[in-house]
Amino acid sequence: MSHSVQDRSRAQWPDLPEGTRLLHGAVVRPPYWLYENGQYLGAELQSVDQQAALQVPGVVACVHMGNFLGVLAVQAEQAQQGAALLDARWATPVAANQAALPADETVATTLSAPDQRYEWQSAAEHQETAWARACYHDKQLYVWAHTQRPAALLIELQALSGLPSEQIHLQDIAGNQADAYDCAMDAAVMAFGRPQAVQVRASHSEVTIGLSVYKGSTERNDLNAYLRATRWQLNTLSGARPSLAAILCGQQDLPSSGPTVKSDYFSAPTPNYDGAAASSDPDSLAQATVFAQESQFDQDCHNLGLDPLEARLEHVSSPQGRELLQRVAEQSDWSEPLPTHQGPLRKGRGLAYSHIVENVPGQAAREQWSAWAVDVSVDIRQGTLSIDKLTIGHDSTELGNPEQAPESAPALADRLGRWAQQLLNNGVGKGGEGSSDSPVQETGDKLAVQLVKRESAVGQPLAWNQGVELPAAAAIANAIFNASGIRLTSAPFSEQSLALGYQSDKTASNKKRKAWWGALAAVATGTVLSALPWRPAIAPVGQVDTSIFSELAIERGRLVAIAGDCMVCHTAEGGTPNAGGLGLDTPFGTIYTTNITPDKETGIGSWSYKAFERAMREGIHQDGRHLYPAFPYTAFAKISDEDMQSLYAYLMTQEPVKSEVPETKLPFPMNMRPLVAGWNLLFHRDPNAYVPDPTQTVQWNRGAYLVNSSGHCAACHSPRNMLGAEKGGKANFLAGGFADNWEAPALNSLSKAPIPWTEQELYQYLRTGYSPRHGVAAGPMGPVVAGLAELPESDVRAMAHYLSSLNPVESKQEQTHAAQAARLEQDSRSNKDVMVMPGENLFNGACAVCHDPRGGPVLFGARPSLALNSNLHSEHPDNTIQVLMHGITRPAQPTLGSMPGFKNSMNDEQMEDLLNYMRARFAPDKPAWTGLKDKIATIREQKGHL
Repeated sequence: MSHSVQDRSRAQWPDLPEGTRLLHGAVVRPPYWLYENGQYLGAELQSVDQQAALQVPGVVACVHMGNFLGVLAVQAEQAQQGAALLDARWATPVAANQAALPADETVATTLSAPDQRYEWQSAAEHQETAWARACYHDKQLYVWAHTQRPAALLIELQALSGLPSEQIHLQDIAGNQADAYDCAMDAAVMAFGRPQAVQVRASHSEVTIGLSVYKGSTERNDLNAYLRATRWQLNTLSGARPSLAAILCGQQDLPSSGPTVKSDYFSAPTPNYDGAAASSDPDSLAQATVFAQESQFDQDCHNLGLDPLEARLEHVSSPQGRELLQRVAEQSDWSEPLPTHQGPLRKGRGLAYSHIVENVPGQAAREQWSAWAVDVSVDIRQGTLSIDKLTIGHDSTELGNPEQAPESAPALADRLGRWAQQLLNNGVGKGGEGSSDSPVQETGDKLAVQLVKRESAVGQPLAWNQGVELPAAAAIANAIFNASGIRLTSAPFSEQSLALGYQSDKTASNKKRKAWWGALAAVATGTVLSALPWRPAIAPVGQVDTSIFSELAIERGRLVAIAGDCMVCHTAEGGTPNAGGLGLDTPFGTIYTTNITPDKETGIGSWSYKAFERAMREGIHQDGRHLYPAFPYTAFAKISDEDMQSLYAYLMTQEPVKSEVPETKLPFPMNMRPLVAGWNLLFHRDPNAYVPDPTQTVQWNRGAYLVNSSGHCAACHSPRNMLGAEKGGKANFLAGGFADNWEAPALNSLSKAPIPWTEQELYQYLRTGYSPRHGVAAGPMGPVVAGLAELPESDVRAMAHYLSSLNPVESKQEQTHAAQAARLEQDSRSNKDVMVMPGENLFNGACAVCHDPRGGPVLFGARPSLALNSNLHSEHPDNTIQVLMHGITRPAQPTLGSMPGFKNSMNDEQMEDLLNYMRARFAPDKPAWTGLKDKIATIREQKGHL
């Protein structure tokens, strides 16, 4: 790094200069763009009308420089709304013999369906999407961002500002986020020459990199013909380029930096997209390209019956690459036969190779070669996999460079082994550190990793470089294919990928018949057992040996517990976590939660795993009693064996707490626990773990698993019948319900939200507790969001992906949401009829300081839009009354800010006037609520939800 680049890894944002206010920026990209050979060939901005955008409350300014267009506002959602209202006119370049047409009248050329498509989740290893901050103060330009290309960014910042390098300060805030190269320049363009600082966050649309394969007609048994006929299409811009802001601002002669994949057997992917392309950081694009092309090369070799090593040696032109491949093959025993099959266990071996050229401004181009050979074991019955051995070769023009920091061979081997395990991405509790085996077995053995260099470099110090990792995903995928015949085309992987593959694989008919009869017998046996009014006790254990639980298993179990909200229900107000005693109000009476700490007398310390699993899957206590279905064992039954075992390991390693909980005393006949057996017979017929849907993607299945098992979302968000069971049928699934005196709104097509929930909005709400277009998490949902904040980002995104599929939003419709939100806000400001209602003065005195869209500064926390708030558009006033009465004293995230309750400052009549006013002003298309007096009186007597 140069002297002006400071490493602030894992640091918080630094304080801004005194008197500097922070603004948020939203960028408007052209409807079509292309960048080739140093030239911008996209749509040109003809004119822009800023009037509508500047009328959005909180919008401060619009930024227009060349084809760069952005909006600055006090809050990010205000900037987004303003950007959506910019009336920009673009002209798309066309061929010389055609007249120029407006961008929205052009017809994009579409290709036929690809023969294969590979996807890379570029942000899967990051907990946060890319974001950056810039500030121009006292003739100094400060930029805080994480990027792998600081030297190129500094050159662009100098070109933008005209400042010498000593007046530009680029500070790296690496942490665990994606590359923010584009965000940094966006922020700098909007902040330069302005007294305020600017923060920009990348959109989620930049996450998935897709490479599509188109195979032309080929001659049989001719690999060269296969390769020549293959064409690749890419859904993103090239990674080796200047920033989008610099391109759009018209800066000239800027260097294109970043790694470029050099393939000896495939042509380079060409950008192809409908409208504006996604942009990806260069390292993620290199990973995606190597994964796709090395996987496809391996598939082509398989189709032609060729050895993938010999085929690579024949086609790789670089002497360094060929030597590295040969040495890796020798060290990995490539030519040795694999072990024979042992029951359902299959062994596989895979190979992958990469050669990249990296252009660094002011320096000679760097070349790197890497080769991976991977041995895996795949259980075809369980659909699980493990890596047995890695052999990794690396060569670089930088080897022996004294400026590179050396790293010990064991440390480098450990780093690469963890990267390989991270690519598997196969569990709620892995946290990026690899997967855990069953917690009842020791899992401390380290992965066997061999490091290989060219012969002339033996003895030289090792230095880690991200280029070493590039072939990892393809090598693992090729090994899995070698073992199982299943080609994984999306990375990072999941064990569910294999499970899906095996379910969709058509086996022999006699095997299908055996599986069908086995399943039928299992269902019959389970039905008979669940119908028994009394179940035998499972003998207590004297001492649970917790030494056999690995740290990975315990951590995995902790995250399963968080996903299941164990602590939320099993902790009394002011009590010790998981010690029980919380009273749950149900239509049948109050049920007190149990002590789930490992105390032998009052908790579960004497429970064997068998007893624990039976309680979780069947709702049967260790002593044989039926548990009341207020404990959501109907959902917990779907938890996988691995997660269930990990949860047991976690709970048994916590501090035991002796705590007697109040006895549950329901009125007759609900107090007759044997009757629960009949309830189970009617409503809990499948106590088995979740089975992935082979017709859906891995991400969809991961989300479905989390939502329907540990997450038990339907327990609150589905309606219940008179017996307290979730109503059956697709129309009732997540169709809305009530829990703890709060409405749990519908998550399917019955949602009453004024603006439909998109996948990104769902993700933001689940991750932060706040959606600008829907509202803030409150009541029972607050602790849920607080727990989800500790789960891996990929899991929360999977949940959002699955939930969004229940009420999908078309992409064309999604593009209108910001404008729709702005119109709703405008209507709520201009509705003069409500100004004569008695609730107007109450609102101005109690609510306007935070929620009035007619203007005014944001004083603290989030400023949820009431015109977009789902609760005000609901058929039921319960949630609005709850919040007005009791406030939000413990927000899901501290940055959201709290809200006071007005229980003690408003009487019932004032509360009714305020509710009628808010409904009429912010949901004018909805009928007035009825029965408010009774609802207000009832909720006033409740304690409220902390």
